[in-house]
Amino acid sequence: MPKKELLRKTFHILSILALLIPLQIFGKYSLSFLMAFMLLIIFPIAYFRIKNPLTSIFWKILDFVERDYNFETLPGRQAYSLALAILIVSLLFPEKVVTISIISIAVYDGFSTIFGMLFGKHKVSIGKFKTKKSYEGFLGGILMNTIALSFVVPVYQALLISILAGIVELFSSDKKWYLDDNLTVTISVAVFSYFLLK
Repeated sequence: MPKKELLRKTFHILSILALLIPLQIFGKYSLSFLMAFMLLIIFPIAYFRIKNPLTSIFWKILDFVERDYNFETLPGRQAYSLALAILIVSLLFPEKVVTISIISIAVYDGFSTIFGMLFGKHKVSIGKFKTKKSYEGFLGGILMNTIALSFVVPVYQALLISILAGIVELFSSDKKWYLDDNLTVTISVAVFSYFLLK
């Protein structure tokens, strides 16, 4: 497993799970504020390539964890998809659903990649639909996400949510921002969880 990808996924898991802290302390609208800040302030820094002493920490973090090809298009692009998704979810859904969405995009997405890179040998294909993802990553992500969500909801609900997250992630694509898994998984999990918990 490439060291940078492991570092990137570890950062992905921990930084997203850290959003649970303001959520629990200040409520879901604190996330709305943070995500709006990211989209209105951080996004332009990346889009316009603003580099100065005030933005240097942003660029140092990106150098550490960003994929090389994103520097050619829009550095931090997946983070903005995530910010948009969490902004939408935090404005529209109850805090428990927001919690489930945050855990799922952090844990499922992070661990499915880690399991896939460490153990992946069998690529997922459904008829003519071929993916770069592996069954080992898919199942590893479901397992870890089910464990994480079982602290919030009953195990059977955690498993159902994790399976949905896995299926949505299989059909997501980082080539188009509106299909980025940070956006699709976060919002899909929120909608599904909202009706599941009713």
